[in-house]
Amino acid sequence: MLFDTRYFWAVFTSRSDETTKGLRGILEKSDTQYVSSISLFEVYRLTLDTEGRTVARLRTDAIEREFKVIEVDSAIVREGAEIGHRLAVPMADALIMATAKTLRVPCVTDDPHFTEVRTLWI
Repeated sequence: MLFDTRYFWAVFTSRSDETTKGLRGILEKSDTQYVSSISLFEVYRLTLDTEGRTVARLRTDAIEREFKVIEVDSAIVREGAEIGHRLAVPMADALIMATAKTLRVPCVTDDPHFTEVRTLWI
């Protein structure tokens, strides 16, 4: 499974033990955990803006230890451009969608953009 930025943000900011437990359960059911380098950027940037550099570094380091990071390559860029053009979604979302499609894995997210295109690769 590819885990989207919104998954990580929910894990890091949830104040609900039940929510955190449910999110961890999704992770535990996954055979292989992937993350796009775009999501690392977004988590780092959001955390930098809200909690500072030290916390941003700790969070992204933790993600990198637990997940296989998928770098954006030319194939993902082209597919992302096609998805972004076709669905008029933001660049980061299009690249994350393209990563999941390229890997042929589902994406764990509650982002409404992903719901629209889920059938493209699942």
